Amino acid sequence: MTTKCSAVLILLFTTCFAAFEIQSVNTTSIALGNIISLYPGSQNPAALVESVGTFARFDYTRLFGIKDLNYYETRLSRSFRKNIAAGFNFQMFGNSIYQEKTLGIQVAKKYLDIISVGLAAQLYHIMIIGYQNSTAAGITLGICYFLNERLTLATLFQNINNPTIYSKSDPLPQCFTVGIRYKAQPKVEFSGELFKDTEFPFSTRAAVLIKALPFIDVMMGVQHNPDRYSGGLSLHWKKLRVDLALQHHLVLPYTLYCGIGIGF
Repeated sequence: MTTKCSAVLILLFTTCFAAFEIQSVNTTSIALGNIISLYPGSQNPAALVESVGTFARFDYTRLFGIKDLNYYETRLSRSFRKNIAAGFNFQMFGNSIYQEKTLGIQVAKKYLDIISVGLAAQLYHIMIIGYQNSTAAGITLGICYFLNERLTLATLFQNINNPTIYSKSDPLPQCFTVGIRYKAQPKVEFSGELFKDTEFPFSTRAAVLIKALPFIDVMMGVQHNPDRYSGGLSLHWKKLRVDLALQHHLVLPYTLYCGIGIGF
């Protein structure tokens, strides 16, 4: 298993990923074509203002079904008076050979019910067997524009301070994202996103969310560069939510994501 895991890590990180290159493990985001700028629990801190009360969430995946490629994420968010929200997240990816950990805090404020601005501070830590551990800090800025009850726009600037890790030899991903969400009717919602990592070509993502039943949402998404499609279900009852998503990969096996959240 260790040999198999090492081979996949080499393939994964030399062909498409560097340190902390995986954008999200949030099951809803994955099901919606890996869109990361529009929904609470995604990478955009400004989206926190759409949550009500206190909400805790846990997401998990085993990349490509391989035992040693586990990815965990825990999130806790709370909304306050005066349209202010705050959040905390912890992520861990890897195994005994290679491991990434991210600890972050987010704050957001909504102004005049039409725009919210969010700021996130992330502490990145990486451990590779045979190398010294390394840590870096990144700053992310997000904005959501609530144009009306149906239309929302979002922009996201990740790691605007240009952080590097391992003595400045490895820059962490810097990304710019523009997203749009349109509620065509109460039970159907479309979303799209243009994503740019400074080291890679533009990526486009599109998704649809259908409220099939009062307690079931069906989600489908597609993205280009890399070319993938995904889908999933969201089961919700009162303040409990369970999400499942499946993501395609051109070469490696499919990846199953699962998440659970509860509001207080």
